[in-house]
Parts: sequence; structure tokens; C-alpha cells
Amino acid sequence: MQKTLIILLVTILCISCTQKEEKAYNLGQKSLTLVDESRDRPLLTEIWYPTFDQPKETVSKENQKQIFKPITTIQGAAIADQKFPLLLVSHGTGGNRFSLTWFIEKMVKEGYVVVSLDHYGNSTFNKIPREFVKWWERPIDVQFVLSYILEDPEIGSKIDPSKIGGVGFSLGGYTNIALAGGYVDRTIRESENRDDRAMPAEFPKTDEIIDFENDSLIVSSYHTYKDHVKDDRIKAFFVMAPAIGFGFHSKEQTNKITAPVFIVAGKGDTNTNVERNAINYHNLIKTSKLHLYNEHVDHYVFLNEATPFGKEIMPAITIDHPEVNRKEIHKQTLTMALDFFEEHL
Repeated sequence: MQKTLIILLVTILCISCTQKEEKAYNLGQKSLTLVDESRDRPLLTEIWYPTFDQPKETVSKENQKQIFKPITTIQGAAIADQKFPLLLVSHGTGGNRFSLTWFIEKMVKEGYVVVSLDHYGNSTFNKIPREFVKWWERPIDVQFVLSYILEDPEIGSKIDPSKIGGVGFSLGGYTNIALAGGYVDRTIRESENRDDRAMPAEFPKTDEIIDFENDSLIVSSYHTYKDHVKDDRIKAFFVMAPAIGFGFHSKEQTNKITAPVFIVAGKGDTNTNVERNAINYHNLIKTSKLHLYNEHVDHYVFLNEATPFGKEIMPAITIDHPEVNRKEIHKQTLTMALDFFEEHL
């Protein structure tokens, strides 16, 4: 009898292990160029999704000139036949749709479809001065891409529209707070004596003289789009080291936020000071939770892990404090994100 029971238990365990192995997803990838014709904005977009297809090569070939470590994906793979939650990823200033592949890879393997996009004029290889300060148009980019994804007959049919989340880093963090219903006031003058409003290091060089406070194109854009950024289709928001805190000074600007918002940042952030950004947002958003890493954790820890070449040519965004392990920060952040979305999607 005892021997029979042991055999039965072993059999059940083996079946359980087999089922888990069968559910192990690989990363499918599809590249698109979408165009929001109403604003004449091309939006380079990546769709990352769970697939049971196998990669032709088990190890990624690392280009010696790559700044960040690559991940293994399968271009054009068949998406697994079931409904998945969807995450929309917004990059930081001057970043791109590949800036957070450490986050994307894990979430896809855990059963999420993830869509990331390049924000027009504010990405690594497409820098336009005015677009660096038209922060409120970034949420419109996300809304446009989301509508496309949900209407796409192939990908859209595999999305559970009741389970859509937003993810963002730095300016992408603000982008998600705006999508949640936060209203930025670009006219605030309280921080003129601080460097909060200085142009970011990624700002493009230009010979054009632009009055960013009064430029007609910027002002017109602000008045046209500032009230059209909240998107109730997105049910929860996970933001890392959010920026543009100087544009938020009262709870009135965040009183439309009803979805849960999880904010994570490092106390050592020398780019977006936590007191004026992450903590400020947390104090103003009634639905928010905040996690702060210690004083050694800086802003760019939330970018991908770097290659030796990347550390050599771009140390400012690839090398962390000696006591900081970027991979470990990523691991802890992913655990928080998975728990957050599991609870709220």
C-alpha cells in the first residue's frame, strides 16, 4: 500500500513538471511601423509575445558593437493560442523600444504580450528638439498603438482587453502617469531656480533658436492634447524612476487617477531626484505604492545590462555604483512588477 502511494505521488509530480515545461514560453517578436496620420507621427513598434516555437539558434550572437546585452527572440513566430494580458512599454528620454528588454523578456516568459514603441522625435535615432518637451504627446502615441493592437486580427484576438497594463521608465514613467489621468502643468514656475527644467543630456544639438516656453507649435500642441491623455483601457501602471515631477504640484492634477500605480526608484537618482519626482508623485497620487532602493541606486540602473563595449563608450548610463548589482535590481523589480500585475490585472 505504501509503495503504491509513493508511486502515485511520483507520477503526479512528473505530470505536474511536464505541464510546467509545456507552458514554458519563448519570445516571439514582430516589428511594425505605424503612422498616426492625424499628427503625422511614425511610431516604430515592437510586439513581443509568448510562443512555443523554438529558436533556430540556442545562443544569441553578441555583436561586439552592441551597447547592451541582447536577448533571444524568434521573428515572426506563431503566438501561443490563448488569451494573454497586455503590457505597453514607454521608454525614457532619448531611449527606444529596446531599452527595457530585460523587463520585456521576463514578462513575456511569464505569459504577457508586451508592446514597446519609439516615441517620435524623442528616441535614440530620431531626435527632434520640440518633441523633447512635448511630453503630453507621448501618451497619445501609446493610445494610438494600443488601438491598433486591439484591432489587429492576429494579435488583438489573443489579448484579454480587461487585462491591460502600462510600464514606463523616466519620461516613460511620466507618460504612464499621464495615461492614468495625471495632468502636467507646463506653466509652473516654482522650480525655475533649480535644474529640474534643464534640457536632458540626450537633448539633440541644434542651431535653431527655440523659445520653448512660448513656441507656437509647442503651445498649440499642449492646448490641443493636454486633456486627452487619460486612457481607461489601461488598468494598472508600473513606473520606474518617473520624471517631470516639477510639473506636478497639487492633488488636483492627479485626482482623476483611479487605477493603481506602483512607483519604484533609487534614492541615489542623480537624474530625477526622488524627492521631487518619485516621492512627489507618490504623495499626490492616492492610489500609488512606492518602493525606494538605497542611496547607491541611480537612475540608469533600470536600463538593460551593458556589454563591455557599452561600459567603455557610455559609462554614464551603463556603470553603476560598486555596491549595486544591476542584474539583482532588475530581478527584484521584476518580482514587484509580477506581483503587482498579478493582483491588479
